[in-house]
Amino acid sequence: MTLTLLDLYNAAASQEWAMYDNDAISDSEFESSFVLAINKSIIEILTSYDFPFRERTHLILTIPKMDAYDLPNGIIKKDNKDRHAVKHNSVLLDFIENPLELDNKSGMPEGFYIKNDKIMLYPTPQEKGLVTIDYLTLAIGENAKGEEIFTLKNDTDTLSVPAHLEELMKEAIITRTMLNTIAAESDENYYAYQKQADRAYKLLIKYSKGVKLDKSIKI
Repeated sequence: MTLTLLDLYNAAASQEWAMYDNDAISDSEFESSFVLAINKSIIEILTSYDFPFRERTHLILTIPKMDAYDLPNGIIKKDNKDRHAVKHNSVLLDFIENPLELDNKSGMPEGFYIKNDKIMLYPTPQEKGLVTIDYLTLAIGENAKGEEIFTLKNDTDTLSVPAHLEELMKEAIITRTMLNTIAAESDENYYAYQKQADRAYKLLIKYSKGVKLDKSIKI
């Protein structure tokens, strides 16, 4: 099974609280405000926790005398010693906090810094090499062409989530959309809605982790 925007839209629209038709067959029948609420819920959920399925590795083939390269579309991971997961030929690179103090130098890269949305290697590589960057992607899915996307727009756009987590993710998105769409703290049912959303979210985290749930986790 693949979780598409059409699936999410009709499933959310089928809830008692929803005010939209639940039999859409294409995105031409979507209510734009409801699609926005669904996407808002997806972003809130995916960016609230380091889900393992968001992990990616960005590869860079270095070119002699070239020090600037594209960054991945996401957040660079850190290890338990707070070191960035950036390696050159399998050797961890240091993060350079004060690049303005650096002298012009070429050789085997030992560190890196960020400048104008580029990763800068220092010293500047003298020969070809391989840089790997472990990161958490900001992409939430794919379009029909298999391209990464950062919001769901078309009915065939799919959410990137493992098959065994699809139903849990769907429930978490639907209940979070409920809060984002109709719930206000003045609503007498607000805290019941919030409890339902929190429960769905914690179940998703629990089975994503594969270990005992940290009860302090919340959006």
